[in-house]
Amino acid sequence: MKPILTAILCLACTALPCTSVAAADAPRAASTAAPKAAALDEEEALDESLKSFGYLSGLARGCVVPAQRDKLEREVLDLAAVIARLFGTDRSFLYSSGFGYGTSMQISTAECSEVLQQYDARVAKFRAQRGDKP
Repeated sequence: MKPILTAILCLACTALPCTSVAAADAPRAASTAAPKAAALDEEEALDESLKSFGYLSGLARGCVVPAQRDKLEREVLDLAAVIARLFGTDRSFLYSSGFGYGTSMQISTAECSEVLQQYDARVAKFRAQRGDKP
């Protein structure tokens, strides 16, 4: 049983000792702990990657001239929509909040060429993974 379910059972049924429910569940919990931990690590890595990608997108917005901002912002909105369709709105929010944070940062113009190169590479990689044409 899951820990929440165990707690609910303990609260709902006073005749059932909580320790016996938890003890009966311990062997199964130990056997499934490793796959759950690996899945959790993958989930956390994806979340961090989306936040980082959003941050990079926000930095890139600050590096383009005003005439190019509309195109970049449209691309960012499209990326957020794709992320929402593929991974859900929570993950799209992570990307979007990273973007917002990146737009608030001030970087030197010397760093902009590297930021734009990294942004273009990440967008190209993202599209390639989806099978989109460049």
